[in-house]
Amino acid sequence: MRRGVAVCAGVLAFLLLTAEASSCGSTPSATSATSPSAASTAPGSSPPVSSPPKATFLTFGDGSQIVGTDIRAGTYRTRHNSSGCYMARLKGFSGELGDIIANENSDGPVVVTILKTDKGFDSSNCDTWTSDLSQITVASKSTFGGGDFIVRTDILAGTYRSPAAASGNCYWARLRGFSHDLKDIIANGNTDKGAVVTVSARDKGFESSGCSTWTKIK
Repeated sequence: MRRGVAVCAGVLAFLLLTAEASSCGSTPSATSATSPSAASTAPGSSPPVSSPPKATFLTFGDGSQIVGTDIRAGTYRTRHNSSGCYMARLKGFSGELGDIIANENSDGPVVVTILKTDKGFDSSNCDTWTSDLSQITVASKSTFGGGDFIVRTDILAGTYRSPAAASGNCYWARLRGFSHDLKDIIANGNTDKGAVVTVSARDKGFESSGCSTWTKIK
């Protein structure tokens, strides 16, 4: 009996030693924190976000400008009222009337398109000229005063009313462009009474002088 118990005890000890050896020889799991797959999922730093470049605009002041040398051909505007502003597109610099392609007098903001074929441009008593043609009217685009305005940018298409002006002479014009040539006038009118005008969505611009404030009525 004792010998049998001893054999059984020896077998039991052998099995326990075998289990311990197996436990000591175990290898690390493939999902350990140092595995390549775990490292690849770690969030990286985001690339720096660059701000968009600011728009730059061409500007110039009063005086005589040579097209192609001093200024580029294009459309420019003054963004504020300026009493007694005079501008002229020129085919030459003789100072004679024959060298004036088109001209304008205004107390309000002015928009003008200078062509590549123009030789020069002249202005006096005007606000700074700029290629920035963004909106200059109130946010609603439904009310404005005298001057040149760009349809859809400054004013909405629709019907506007101007009460009788204190000056007694209100001039208005619907425009297909801003060359200030007669060919760019779609329709115009003079009145010493109140005026009602419908501006079409196809119009490029609207001009008025000597009128009261224009307000959209429909």
